[in-house]
Amino acid sequence: MKTFKLVQHQRKDNAADIQISLKDFPNVRAGDVLEVYNPEVEFSRLLVQITKLPEEGLQQLKAETVSIETTIATAFQLRAYQDVYVNKIDPKHVALDLVELLYKEQYYSRSDMWRMRKSLVGKCVYLNKKIEYAEMRATVNEMWSKGDMVACGVISEDTRIVFRSSTAVVQIFIQMSTEMWDFDINGDLYFEKAVNGFLTDLFAKWKDQNCCHDVTIVLFSRTFYGARSLDDFPTEVQECLQVDYQGRIYEDFYRVVIQNERYEEWTNTLKLLRKYFNRYQMRVLHYHKQRGFRMPPAWNSKAAQGNFLETLNMSLNLFENYYLDRNFDRTGKVSVVITPGPGVFEVDRELTNITKQRTIDCGVGSDLVCMGEQPLHAAPLFKFHSKNAKNCLEVGDDYNIPHWMNHSFYTSKNQIQTHFNSSFVPRIKPPPEVLEFLAKEPENNEIALVNTSNDADDDKFPFVDYDEYDAQVFKLPSRTAPRAVSGRSSSFYGTHARRRNCKSTTDAGQGMPGSRIRHISDDFMEHCADKVVKKSSSSAVGIPSRSLMGEDLSQSAGCYPIFEKTLSRESVNSSESEEFLYTRPVVGSAGSPVGFSHRLQNFRPQRALINPFAPSRMRFKMTSNRRRWVHAFPTDPQGAAVQTHHYLGSGHSDDTDDLSVQQPTREVIQGAQMAVESRKRRSVSRQESLDDIGEDHSLDGLAELSNVSPSHSTLTMSTLHHVLSSASAEFGRCGSRGQMTSQDGFWLWGPTGEQPWSPDMTTGVDWKSLTIPASLPTTTDFFPDQRSLHYDYVVSDYNLLPDDVNAEIARERNPPSEDEAFYRRKPLSTVHVFRELVYQRLAQGFQLIKISRSSSPRENTTLGSSPQYHHATVLTRARPRVEQSEEYYLSIGRIFHKLNLTGPTITVTRYRPRHNQPQLHFKYQYRFQAPDSYCYDVSWTEFSNEKLENYVWNHLDHYICTRGEGDFGLVESLKYWRSRFFLLPSNNSATKKIIEGHHRCDIYEKRSGQEVKTLISGFVRYLETINKLKRTHQARRSKLQPDGSASSGETSPGKQEADSQKGSTKEDGLSRATSAAKLIEAFTDAQTGLAFLPKQPGLAINTFISAEAVLWCQMNVAGIETTKDAVDKLQELVDDKLILHASGNPKHKFIFGFYLYFIPPAKGKPDILNLPNTSCPYNMCFQNEFCEVTVLHVDQEAPKRDTFYLPSGNSPEREFQAHVDWRVESDLNKQGWGQQLGKLNICAQKATRNHKYVNVDVDTSSRSERTEWATARYHAYYSPHCAFELQIQWMVATGGLLGDLVYSWARKATSCGFHLLPVPVDPFALPYTQNSDPLRGPIFVPLNVNSLQENGLFSEHDEQTQQTKTIQFQLAIIQRFGFLRAVVEMPESKTDLHRVRTPDEYRYQFVHCTGGMFILVPDIKTSSPITIEAPYSSSFGKTSSSDLHKDYIARQTSSTLTDEPQSEIGFLWSWNFMLSKRWRSGNTGDEHFQDKMLADFRVFCSNADNRLTQFWTNYVEE
Repeated sequence: MKTFKLVQHQRKDNAADIQISLKDFPNVRAGDVLEVYNPEVEFSRLLVQITKLPEEGLQQLKAETVSIETTIATAFQLRAYQDVYVNKIDPKHVALDLVELLYKEQYYSRSDMWRMRKSLVGKCVYLNKKIEYAEMRATVNEMWSKGDMVACGVISEDTRIVFRSSTAVVQIFIQMSTEMWDFDINGDLYFEKAVNGFLTDLFAKWKDQNCCHDVTIVLFSRTFYGARSLDDFPTEVQECLQVDYQGRIYEDFYRVVIQNERYEEWTNTLKLLRKYFNRYQMRVLHYHKQRGFRMPPAWNSKAAQGNFLETLNMSLNLFENYYLDRNFDRTGKVSVVITPGPGVFEVDRELTNITKQRTIDCGVGSDLVCMGEQPLHAAPLFKFHSKNAKNCLEVGDDYNIPHWMNHSFYTSKNQIQTHFNSSFVPRIKPPPEVLEFLAKEPENNEIALVNTSNDADDDKFPFVDYDEYDAQVFKLPSRTAPRAVSGRSSSFYGTHARRRNCKSTTDAGQGMPGSRIRHISDDFMEHCADKVVKKSSSSAVGIPSRSLMGEDLSQSAGCYPIFEKTLSRESVNSSESEEFLYTRPVVGSAGSPVGFSHRLQNFRPQRALINPFAPSRMRFKMTSNRRRWVHAFPTDPQGAAVQTHHYLGSGHSDDTDDLSVQQPTREVIQGAQMAVESRKRRSVSRQESLDDIGEDHSLDGLAELSNVSPSHSTLTMSTLHHVLSSASAEFGRCGSRGQMTSQDGFWLWGPTGEQPWSPDMTTGVDWKSLTIPASLPTTTDFFPDQRSLHYDYVVSDYNLLPDDVNAEIARERNPPSEDEAFYRRKPLSTVHVFRELVYQRLAQGFQLIKISRSSSPRENTTLGSSPQYHHATVLTRARPRVEQSEEYYLSIGRIFHKLNLTGPTITVTRYRPRHNQPQLHFKYQYRFQAPDSYCYDVSWTEFSNEKLENYVWNHLDHYICTRGEGDFGLVESLKYWRSRFFLLPSNNSATKKIIEGHHRCDIYEKRSGQEVKTLISGFVRYLETINKLKRTHQARRSKLQPDGSASSGETSPGKQEADSQKGSTKEDGLSRATSAAKLIEAFTDAQTGLAFLPKQPGLAINTFISAEAVLWCQMNVAGIETTKDAVDKLQELVDDKLILHASGNPKHKFIFGFYLYFIPPAKGKPDILNLPNTSCPYNMCFQNEFCEVTVLHVDQEAPKRDTFYLPSGNSPEREFQAHVDWRVESDLNKQGWGQQLGKLNICAQKATRNHKYVNVDVDTSSRSERTEWATARYHAYYSPHCAFELQIQWMVATGGLLGDLVYSWARKATSCGFHLLPVPVDPFALPYTQNSDPLRGPIFVPLNVNSLQENGLFSEHDEQTQQTKTIQFQLAIIQRFGFLRAVVEMPESKTDLHRVRTPDEYRYQFVHCTGGMFILVPDIKTSSPITIEAPYSSSFGKTSSSDLHKDYIARQTSSTLTDEPQSEIGFLWSWNFMLSKRWRSGNTGDEHFQDKMLADFRVFCSNADNRLTQFWTNYVEE
């Protein structure tokens, strides 16, 4: 074999990974994969791909050499000048099964992940390879092929790609139940184990992996009270108390330790946790007593009775709103619950259903980390509350094993030591009663504790309600849900199996709902098994035929009955309703007449019970929910998904590993054959004697299977499972165990559903999912079978014809000029629309259904039996017949979509379940303490599962089709993504003083007139860049040099030059009386005229900005001093049609601010774009493309207080009241406006008094392979005393590109004297606002008014004036602390006063000039008192926001004994949790600065050192 010399080259100028000489490799083409290795080095062979061949004539490598890029060569231990072998290799042989990509500080939507995945197909990757696509960057972290980790390989169509994020949102909940104060086996407190052990290890792993997660840590617990009824409590305390199903009264507490922090060093957080731990129990149990209330005795709950599901739902309330407050530097969401128990919880069934459905739909990683010892049963385990235990006889407890949670058991270093040193490691803690008993009577312990006598067999037999069973057995089948029973019955594994007849598949009409059953304990089975063996079939067994293997072995081998579930009304509420297989265990007499059941028509069937000690006996129906995460796991050599932190104990693993590779053993095949034989025999006759049933119902399935009693069986249960599952994988199952044939709808226990449970299995900690959590995979492999589609689903479809929709637009467009093309976007092609529909479904949580190609038999089966729908479940593109055709299947929950593109038609077919799951609502009250708050505030929230079938896909699909420009715009129900930003003035000297150590924070001064002008000038410059107007800084400066307006660092010579220029031009004789024509002439003068914008698409020649024209007039026209004078003069020119708004609308008034106007040519008709048709007199689309803002001009002579304070009595109108509504001034009144050609102009339609909308071009330099767009919502008015809001909203945009755009806007803001900072859509998260985060809330800072005036402030006035003046005083205080209004206050109409405002519309809402803090001054303007019935009652809909604020404060301040809660005067303070390190600078201050601000604000408001009194005196004097 020929060898080559290896040389190395550096990566520069997009150099290839490998360079070769064409002479050596004449047959190699671009895209081929080569294998490079040195036979002497024992290391992975390197695979590299030829990206481009060397060009002819260029310097080529010498013959017999290959060059590898240095870093790759080093990683694969290939030294320079070694001899290496190079072979061309078939990519199929080195295809990867799974690739993990790791990314950091980026935002990937699920559609971005799929697009990146598509771009990687056919590419060769190696460990740590950097991948870039549309500004998204990732690194290859891990690769798996055929069950092993590999160092390189090729990504094929079937490769599963898992995206892992090292910057996710992680919520850690620590359950502070009573066990936290217990000691584990090694003498450590469980709290120590959690904090000094688990969390310390976790944070260390984060540091190693270079993670920077956004972390919230919460301590939570449930307090029980020893009281009979709520009347035993004081009324002030009652509203947070709740009563459980046993009548116990309890209250839930949450202590938020840190919120949305991204630390690199977590030591201080661990210290804080230890500090809170020491005080936690005392503080929570005696919380009300310390505040002076008489309370019944209180105690902390056990872990099992705690508020576990409620806590998970708290985080889901936040995670479900992932589309709000979208950050561009984090992806992924994880909730981690640390419990001191073993993972057993007593839960409410309804809440379990809500939690399960939400967790699965939302794609959230839920990790349960148990500090307790791993129990001998399956975990985590839910025990349902037995609500009707008093009214009926229940057989056993109802358990549930949640497959939707990932669980881990943490082993501390001490425990690991013990494991090494000791032969026996206990897995359970002895019950306290046993220990007490042993302490009292040590001699008798053996006899008393273990009853070994054999005559107690009868006592072990479970209690059975025979009447219930009889009623169930003979109940007539329900006609409402015609479902087919599987044709093959088998013995029921467990106690109540019975021989029975089952009709064949074709004519079996109904399935029987199973009754509630219970397994007899294992020791009881041992006694029964010997009697049973005799009844078994003959022992001569042949090898099963091939056809049997494929179809029957997988079902028969385990001898479990596989029945379809009946979808009766009752079953919908079942916790595993869509997954549990009903069986018909029978107990009682067989000879009763059928008619007997008529008397029991209303009997409610119960569920089959789960035995947590043998979960593998239970078989569940496979559903899409159970397959949701399966593509995130690597697979073993047999193709079954494995969880790497589950491993089998020492005695067990050797067996299993050997067996898993072998063929099934003789006994297993015999057993399978016998099971099939016995099935056939059973279906012959239904007549069975009572004796048969008597003996048969205790049949042990394992005994029947292996023809020996369990006590003599050589196969353990778990070995058997392993063998059987690998056997069925070897025989006749398609590819991996995931793709079962349609009849094989059963499913093993556990998160992957492909690992058998065994008591020997040890569960460690899934560090990977806790360190670099995976995003929900974009693919899955479940699609319902033909019968299920027919009976269980409702099918509907609709067609889209994008070419027809866009045809009328296309007709008008020939040939468009450059300017017209700017306004008329090119419509999307049909293929683009089709792809985008797939991307949008992925982005909303759908998964693409990939059926592996090896399952060829299924390709030909038709899935829908109604003739209208025939389809193949294969994701691959349909074979091209006449027209190009493409088809995708997607699923979320129980909803399936099929998208088909044939020719110009896109067909969307939707499958919805016939029996919808009801929407459940769970109302919840709790107390929580935010990080800087002093008390546990009352709060409330609601948990409910979302009805995914109600999403308006039709609307979204049309929105995509029309590029958001037709009748379909962004509506709330689409859940479009949004990010909100504030533009705030930077460079505040007071901020710098405080950061440098000034001891007081109330040192912010009012802005001078000069500063205000500078801000306005900077703001206009900033909007130029946002609007992408290209103008050099020089062009701007040469024309305008008013005092310091160009930039804050202006030098004095510039000012002198401006003054002299001003003098000379005014001498030229321009004055208010000058004729309009002469003014226009002066405007257009090349030397001294206006600074026009250079000609660019969409704008006419001679276009200028209104604010610059006003400034020019003030400088150059005698008699024009104020802004108002200039606006009036320019309005005259507009009236004379010598100046026109850039849209060409002659009725558009002249508005001061950033508005674009142009001077039309003197001769001939002005060159106006008549869009979109000639009948419209001007360009209606103008405002969709340009962001125009009215600047509120604050002239120096305006009264001093008007800019900030409310008007008092007869004071002059506020600054903005002179301004008419911008919609009136722009001649954009609502009537015919925005309606062109019968189409809506969305931007115009959605605009309000305060907000306007504009289109955003996301991908300016075409880095993405698709068309992308977004919308920006922005304030219509700008005032230098207020923040300016910019909110981006999008459906079709790549996270990386949008992030880049926003960061570039932020950089540009700095040069204009501002900073652009992210802010939450809902800064205060008050509990009655929609989508409010349950673990966030404002901090109430009371104002000590009693120290100022004894009877309250301004008590000499009537109530209305008193309230107004009090608010004025509060506003004066926060202005001194550097807060600005968050929104320009506009005069309100009467209807506005009492409507509930959205959080961003609250009056008196302020943001600090550094962007880190918000203050809400509760609006105390009321006309009539409105009663509030309950904390979350519907009356909130009818209540004004001012009443809600008062009510909230009343609740938080009812901490002392008063006759009635009074609304105190004060402030609601909140942090900007979105201000991460990336956005901080010297102008924003750090965390220490923010803490200092709050501390000083509290000191000031409490009147320490008489600071408040002093301020009050000065205020009254003014």
